[in-house]
Amino acid sequence: METVEIFHDTSDVFHRSSGAKRRPGPDPERRTYRSYAVFNDPDGNEWVLQEVPAES
Repeated sequence: METVEIFHDTSDVFHRSSGAKRRPGPDPERRTYRSYAVFNDPDGNEWVLQEVPAES
């Protein structure tokens, strides 16, 4: 599997169906839950991964 893109979303709620508020790269302020990676598996399914904080 290959990562297609890493991006952050500028809206308060991420909507997968619209890329209008996506910006390339991780969230510049490194805010929790704001960075994503998108990739396609070998069967052609799209997966969106969301960055989450490490457990303390």
